[in-house]
Amino acid sequence: EADLPRAAALSAAVGWNQTEADWQVFLRQGRVRVLDDGDAGCLAATAATLCHSPDLAWISMVLVRPDRRRQGLATALMEWALDDLAGTRCIALDATPAGREVYARMGFRGLRSFTRWQVAHALPEAAGAATRPVREADWPGLLALEEEAFGTARVALLRGFAARLPEAAWVAEGPQGLRGFALGRDGVRAPQIGPVVARDAAAGCALIASARACIGRPALLDLGDAAAEVACWLAAHGAERERPFTRMVLGAEMPAHAELLLGMAGPEFG
Repeated sequence: EADLPRAAALSAAVGWNQTEADWQVFLRQGRVRVLDDGDAGCLAATAATLCHSPDLAWISMVLVRPDRRRQGLATALMEWALDDLAGTRCIALDATPAGREVYARMGFRGLRSFTRWQVAHALPEAAGAATRPVREADWPGLLALEEEAFGTARVALLRGFAARLPEAAWVAEGPQGLRGFALGRDGVRAPQIGPVVARDAAAGCALIASARACIGRPALLDLGDAAAEVACWLAAHGAERERPFTRMVLGAEMPAHAELLLGMAGPEFG
């Protein structure tokens, strides 16, 4: 617990968006490995693992302070993470372009791509879908849709997001019931919208617009590149692409319907 301020200082120093609350997720729901070299303000290196289910786990937060790079620390931390998750059916991570080739050499293979967007301006109401704030009674259906899209229901994670940024928690409804949901969380650089799970692009656009309107300030969104209709809508209304990511896996495929997962929870959470 005492390391959290210096862990958050490390992620902020390399330009990432995590708050101490994000680091607490790994401390309480996963495992974290750190190198503490005595620097009073910032840890030297970190890595985290997060088991979403016995069959699916994430490797996250492989960070090295700039002055300690090229010393083999990231490789050692990845080896720790893989040992920690030994026996897990599917191990996943979200790689930056710089990390993609490194992870490929370790046996990871690319699964799909997504892009971080800066949603600086308010978005117009999207036609064709009705949205409203999440209610307690929505959670069983919301988590069932999450399990369908992601392969498992990340109950503690999603509940935590909704508590941290309740204004970003929305559902879309249709004649057959729940069409989708959006959640969000606070961040060091900006709030982040995600995950966004929707059965169609209209519902996805409506959810993103509702979440962004209630946040009321620029926000980040990690949008799957397959969601081309949503991407065109974002670009038409002033949102801008920041940087790409590649979802990579080791072992079995993710047990999910990825087409429903329009917006990721973030590279650190999947």
